[in-house]
Amino acid sequence: MRYIRQLADVRFAMLVALLAACFVMGGASRLDVTSLVFLQPFAAICAVAFLLIPGTQNWPVIRIPLLFLASLAGLMVAQLVPLPPSVWANLPGHAAFAQSSDAIGLRQPWRPISLSPDLTLASLVGLILPLAVLLGLAGINNHQRRSLLTVLIAGSAVSALFGLAQVSGGMQSPFYLYRITNLGSAVGLFSNRNHQAVLIAMTWPMLAAWAMEPHRDARRRAAGRWMATGFALFLLPLLLVTGSRAGLGLGILALAAAALIWRRPQEKEKRVPRSFERFVVPSLVIAGATVLLATIFLSRAEAIQRLLKLSVGEDTRLEATPLLTEMVRDFFPIGTGFGTFDPIFRYYEPTELLDTKYLNHAHNDVFELAISAGLPGIVLALVFLAWFVRLAMRAWKTSPVSFDTSLARVASLMILFVLASSVVDYPLRTPLMMAIFAIACGWLSNSAGHSAGDTPEFPASKTLYRQAVSN
Repeated sequence: MRYIRQLADVRFAMLVALLAACFVMGGASRLDVTSLVFLQPFAAICAVAFLLIPGTQNWPVIRIPLLFLASLAGLMVAQLVPLPPSVWANLPGHAAFAQSSDAIGLRQPWRPISLSPDLTLASLVGLILPLAVLLGLAGINNHQRRSLLTVLIAGSAVSALFGLAQVSGGMQSPFYLYRITNLGSAVGLFSNRNHQAVLIAMTWPMLAAWAMEPHRDARRRAAGRWMATGFALFLLPLLLVTGSRAGLGLGILALAAAALIWRRPQEKEKRVPRSFERFVVPSLVIAGATVLLATIFLSRAEAIQRLLKLSVGEDTRLEATPLLTEMVRDFFPIGTGFGTFDPIFRYYEPTELLDTKYLNHAHNDVFELAISAGLPGIVLALVFLAWFVRLAMRAWKTSPVSFDTSLARVASLMILFVLASSVVDYPLRTPLMMAIFAIACGWLSNSAGHSAGDTPEFPASKTLYRQAVSN
């Protein structure tokens, strides 16, 4: 039994190391980022290790998320299967590219659905990261899965500190980790300010659940709540200086959701001193309002400034919407292939849209999924959405509220924030957000399997232990 626990500790340590690597090297969405050369092989090594290290794997925790990931990978593989020239040329939207080959006298070869197979293959390889995270979740116990909440909050704190250093150091701050980034904004460990804003929005519900984690020591529980409150206030101005307008809306929603997760101790729990409950709410309101007003007064609330200056005619993403609709129509229902948006958009891009700003993604993953994956991708997304809604509703209807229930609610909010952000951006294109999203799916899936405390951890390992004792 002790040996089995040690193996679980090893798997947990590897999973934490993988998440730490994601925070350090996985904040960009571009495929030419140098850090991916190190991050993806490390994720592959971790995935193999999670499978080979002896011990019990709790597959029900990741069964459905793993099925979705496998379906996504299968769709990418199908886009890489070569087709006869006569079939390929008759695919929706592909005829124009076949004519280009005919014009220069090239013999038509067998080609896959994807118009840029190397980019689709790169997208397929990128799935190794969420796969490794899911395999790691299956190999640890429930207590360790709960502990990942602390790990994610710690990573968010580091990203927040980087954001603070970036706005303090100005445009030339050495704390910007990526060459192509939003200089002048608090992007943290990301290259895109919107992705940092999503992480901050996720952190507020996580802090609320973390503060509610039960402890026998009332003083320790009270200290945890004050720490969570202080960090939540610290994040407020950093959200404003990201310059993310979508993040500002998510932040308002996140604060309201965190208030719902924050609950008073149950009657059976030892109460903290009444001074905490008496002053925490007014202190939170006053301090939060002070920080907010100070940030705006000091002209660092870039998100609010950008919101006030919003002009439809100046937003490239809005101007490109008719063009994106045309791309969907031309390639529906087959699609262009995962990862191909950038070269295909440049093929369609009119002269009037040429600018110093460019679209490497559609900034709307609904459009981009329809363009790159066609009808199969849309169906897969709808099935995932149905699964998510069903489990999220179950988590919010469960009563009484245990810590595991709060964790499931946090997971539902994390997934919701990513999905909402995907309507105007592309957070899941970054390895770090992929890893966080995989953990949230694992937490939510785990809540559907059993209620907290009613299922023993690793029952198979206990059986092995009893057999070893009897022998």
